Amino acid sequence: MIKRLKNLFRDKTGNDLPGREHDLATTVAALMVEVMMMDGRLDDAEHHVISAMLQRRFDLDDGEVDALITRATSAADKAHDLFQFTSRIINGYPINERTDIVRELWRVAMADGHVDAYEEQLIRRIAELIGVHHQHFISAKIQARQEAS
Repeated sequence: MIKRLKNLFRDKTGNDLPGREHDLATTVAALMVEVMMMDGRLDDAEHHVISAMLQRRFDLDDGEVDALITRATSAADKAHDLFQFTSRIINGYPINERTDIVRELWRVAMADGHVDAYEEQLIRRIAELIGVHHQHFISAKIQARQEAS
């Protein structure tokens, strides 16, 4: 039983994962990747914004961010729904941090100069699933727009 628990906290190379923060980093990155891919275009500007936000949020270097985005992309590709990501966000962050994540998702969507209707719909769904009220959802959008200009 203990061996199985240890294996849950190891990556495919056998290295210990850095704990709960690793799960949260992959989760946040996966949501960002989902927003980036929602409009059907993999835009360099969106990828750059994701990298910058992940570096700042999790204090990572370039190599760590690239590896995180790779893991997050794989996790997003395998996901059947958003709940596996949003439930971790709810359990891992207080409401003010969840609102910051919504703002960051808006930044990803705005990075290419156009917010696609599908991107907006996805961000709205994520905000609802992580318990961010509509007024904070709108505030996060306004803040992201101000930061982007």
